[in-house]
Amino acid sequence: MSLSNIPPYMLQELPDVTEIVNYPIKNIQRIKYTSFDVSKSLIAFGATSGGIYVFNRWPCEFIQLIPSKDGPITRLAISSDERHIGFANGKGVVTVTECEQSLSGSFSTTSSKEHQGNEVTAMTWSRNMLFTGDDIGKVSILQLQNFIAKRMFQSSTQIIMSLDSRICQLEAKECMLLVSTLSRCYICNTIQEQYRQIGQKLRDGEFGACFANIEKPLTNGVTENTTEDFETEVKKFNIVDEDVRFVVGEEFANTVIYCARPSSRLWEATIDGMVRRTHQFKQVLAKQPMTFISNESYENENFTMKNAQDIINGQSVNFTRIYSLNGAIFAYSKNSLYFLNIQDVDNTVWFDAYNNINECRIYNDLLYVWLTNGSLISLRFMKLDKFLVKCYADSKFRLCADLCALFKEYLLSSDLSPKLHILSGLRDKIENSDTLETLDSVIDKFDTLKSSDATQMKSGIYVVDNTYHTQSLLDDNIQVKNNDDNKFGPLPPEALQTLKGISVTVSDKLNSSKKMLREKWEDFEDKMKHLSIDKNDPIPDRQINDEKYPKWIPRDDFTIDDVPVVLENDIIFRESSQSAIEVDNNNLEKDKVCKMLYQYSRLSLVNKESETNLNSIIDNNADDINDVYNLMLLLEKYCISIEAVEESKFVPNNIFLSYLKGSLNKYELLNMIIKDEILYKYFVDSCIAVNIKTQKHSNIGCECGFPLPYIRTSQMPVFSDLIDEFIEQQWSSQTKEQCYEVCKRMPYLWRKILYLRRNEDLINVLRILLQMLDENLLHSFLPQFTFETWERAIQLYATLYANICLNCNKKFEHISVKDMLSWDNLGSMIIKSVGGKNAIKLMQKYANLIEKGALTMRFYHSCLLVVLYGKYDGTITIPMVDTVYSSYDFKDSRNEIHKILLNASDGTINNTALPLTVAATSPNWGLKKIYEKLSPSDFENSENSILNDILMALTMADVTDCTLCGLPLRNEVLIEDGGLWVFKCGHIFHGACLNLNKIKLCPSCTLQ
Repeated sequence: MSLSNIPPYMLQELPDVTEIVNYPIKNIQRIKYTSFDVSKSLIAFGATSGGIYVFNRWPCEFIQLIPSKDGPITRLAISSDERHIGFANGKGVVTVTECEQSLSGSFSTTSSKEHQGNEVTAMTWSRNMLFTGDDIGKVSILQLQNFIAKRMFQSSTQIIMSLDSRICQLEAKECMLLVSTLSRCYICNTIQEQYRQIGQKLRDGEFGACFANIEKPLTNGVTENTTEDFETEVKKFNIVDEDVRFVVGEEFANTVIYCARPSSRLWEATIDGMVRRTHQFKQVLAKQPMTFISNESYENENFTMKNAQDIINGQSVNFTRIYSLNGAIFAYSKNSLYFLNIQDVDNTVWFDAYNNINECRIYNDLLYVWLTNGSLISLRFMKLDKFLVKCYADSKFRLCADLCALFKEYLLSSDLSPKLHILSGLRDKIENSDTLETLDSVIDKFDTLKSSDATQMKSGIYVVDNTYHTQSLLDDNIQVKNNDDNKFGPLPPEALQTLKGISVTVSDKLNSSKKMLREKWEDFEDKMKHLSIDKNDPIPDRQINDEKYPKWIPRDDFTIDDVPVVLENDIIFRESSQSAIEVDNNNLEKDKVCKMLYQYSRLSLVNKESETNLNSIIDNNADDINDVYNLMLLLEKYCISIEAVEESKFVPNNIFLSYLKGSLNKYELLNMIIKDEILYKYFVDSCIAVNIKTQKHSNIGCECGFPLPYIRTSQMPVFSDLIDEFIEQQWSSQTKEQCYEVCKRMPYLWRKILYLRRNEDLINVLRILLQMLDENLLHSFLPQFTFETWERAIQLYATLYANICLNCNKKFEHISVKDMLSWDNLGSMIIKSVGGKNAIKLMQKYANLIEKGALTMRFYHSCLLVVLYGKYDGTITIPMVDTVYSSYDFKDSRNEIHKILLNASDGTINNTALPLTVAATSPNWGLKKIYEKLSPSDFENSENSILNDILMALTMADVTDCTLCGLPLRNEVLIEDGGLWVFKCGHIFHGACLNLNKIKLCPSCTLQ
């Protein structure tokens, strides 16, 4: 069956890559992709985590994670040379980072804050310049200069255009920048630093614009040769009037501009912004949508097509983004793909195969469609001629024949490419006689094309049926050029096929060492260029020893007698070795495992990869813990082989500990590690290595192994649970001396030792406990302190206060103990432990060890208040000390405390509450929520102002009345009479009400 007037264009769905693309984030629900871009060999996705996930475009596989801490990425763009990626976050900050990054984080970035506070809506690269547009009409340029040092950027950035509305699309071509806003389009010459509006009619809405090439050049004013690399001085550009034309180079002679207009229209303009014509597509889009060729139908060779001439309602579409694609203008909406044919409007086609389209990107004739459900669809849009050759080359003969029958009228009436002569082979491939009869006239036409397709080789031979060459023209991964870039001449089809096969076989290795391979290839090209000899260059005469060098025989003179005799002894490899093959396969398998582990480690930098996946990978390739250890050694060698030397220790160590942490047999594995000297050392070295890498283990121990009195000793190390379990298991195995040795290398573990020795006499561990100088740790041991223990503790602390180690008596060089735990702070813990009276006795007894002025009034006032209040409430000591210490920094609070002590001169107090201004300026006395609502500036105000702020905060918290009298707390007469008082439970009363009723404890809590 042949359908008339069907546009001869095909849209083919390529193999699905969705699973590959989503693999790095499939186990992390909180991370989603937000944007993407494609280039010659890369696909990059920005994510909510701030990371950029980079994939090879073909074959599609994950190769890199570029981490970032700047928040979710909203838009990104890959530079044309694929060395950099520009991206924007939700705050409007634009960053450029290198694509080649290492796990150690040694990568270069540069940022621009020109759009900070705005939404970045468009990005595009032109050589070393990144153009960015935002939602208020600003367009900026971030220009990368040459490197001033290894892996260091120098850049300049500035706003170059401030337009009237949101930027919808940016597109750059050499020095020309095309800008589309909600109302206008502008063409900008970045060399001349000028721009002008395209056309005069305004529009309202999201509309795109793009550059496109045409066959016939357009004359557009004076020309200027600007083919050399350009570098602009960044400054704001000027707008040009209508009657002034740009000075553009000859390279733009075949370039035109297309701007989207309302109601399915496009403006066509010259490169200098002059509108030439309007293209109308509303009526042609009234045709039924075309049927695309799915991957399944292609494999099964089963395809049917609707008659595209069946009329439906016309479509009035606003093309929000447009791109030049394989001779057509591509646009898309939420549920449709449009391929607008500028040369022949009737050949415009559209497809409605996908719903909820999020974003689209193109490269050559490839189209990538990203759906809102996370699917990434790859398609190829091509003319029928090319698709038929592809079908034939892929041995899809039945599909090829069906399409030839379907497009019979087109094939018979059109001037076909000579490449289609290979389709004449269908006569031998199709067995159905009816089909052959239908195609008889078409195949006859294919036969007539054969004679015109002859390629002359350098040897003078004409190749008249190069099927492989015809097929290779379809593959954009193989580009053969007969120009100066290809000085060695075209390779024969067999060589190309062999190279293609090798690239597939070893793609994993090539990708992992892409940077090294590129450098070696560039060096190889430089050397090979010197081998190119001009025919006119004289060749110097050289004496050649005929016996030493083989004889050169022209191809035409070659005979069988010229074949050299090869002796058996000269053959090094007479037959393949099966054992060698097995060893090689085993090495390949190990390399594959190492690559999987390395990729896991890279993903775990930003994401929390599933430990189940890691353990399954290792368990499938290791039978016991010794095999795991050997696998880690192989992984270390693998890292070195791919030039990840800096990660060669960290990656295996991190993988090893992650595996142990997630193992179901963790207890048994740790027991085996403790008993094996090699494994024991590797485990300890791994723990230290990963914590040094993450900056959580460095300079936190004295030379003798005791922990330094440094705040970082309190930081939780990586794999802390695993390390604690290791120490606890080792402690129970009666290998305590080994535990101490491990603690000397990882001082944090002294905490675990203190926990394990918690039931011993406190005097035995007092030196370690004090030298860690961790208030929280000391608080946990307060119940075990006695008066005698504090005597020894004060003596030791006096030594430590002089920055001297309690174990080896060496002086600390870079740590000041008094800045970490003062005598005042130590005094507060003594009060909490043995009470106010005993605290005073201890400090008096050892006054000669205490620096003058080191104990302040808040220590003595805390002792007095604890003694006064403790008579009525024994649980009040700790919150009272904390409250006095934290509120004593504020003048109003100090005054209130003075008043309390003056009124208690007879040794009694009115009640066990504190004044409102004292309680609210501390988080320890029942009003923590009110304390958090007050800003630091409130504490600097006068007393009345603080009181008003506190009362306002109480009102907002719905605390308004005194439960004793029922009157509002905010009663000026009652406040002046006795103030407002707060018990440690947080209940508030008028002081006059408490005095009248002679209440000591909180009446609300007492009643309950």
